[in-house]
Amino acid sequence: MLKDTLKLLREQKNLTKKQVADAIEVTERAYITYEYGQRDVSTGTLQKLADFYGVTTDYLLGRPTAQPPVEPLDEFAQKEHLKSLEKVFMQKYLELTEEQRDKVLDFLRGVVADETAAQSAKLKMSRVYEAARSTDPNNAPHFAEYPEEELKKLDDDPDTDFDL
Repeated sequence: MLKDTLKLLREQKNLTKKQVADAIEVTERAYITYEYGQRDVSTGTLQKLADFYGVTTDYLLGRPTAQPPVEPLDEFAQKEHLKSLEKVFMQKYLELTEEQRDKVLDFLRGVVADETAAQSAKLKMSRVYEAARSTDPNNAPHFAEYPEEELKKLDDDPDTDFDL
């Protein structure tokens, strides 16, 4: 049972036998004999394997009461009620290199800054009632929004004739 569990955990994590052997500080040949069931694992090595995979030694040994490992992302997704797409996004983000993550964060900061600027600009708009500019019936008096600075310039412009 241990051999099957070791192989399953290693494959789930997309690790090579060499990577696992290096992580638990044994030779690759020794690890291969554990995974093929040709050699018993010492207590110390069993503990290292459990720590490495984030499981209990009972789970590695196939005890019936042992709980399978819970992926932290799965646990988080369930706790926070993430949608499937949100979980996939988180998983893909966590698979990125640190440099790639920084680029994603820079992109998101830019999006937030653009949205904040747009909201700020919208708050600086004033709604005014505009008179018709022509005899066209589709150009009846209506409300329009203009930036406050533009309206202030019009108010301050000495060439504006308000008696028209």
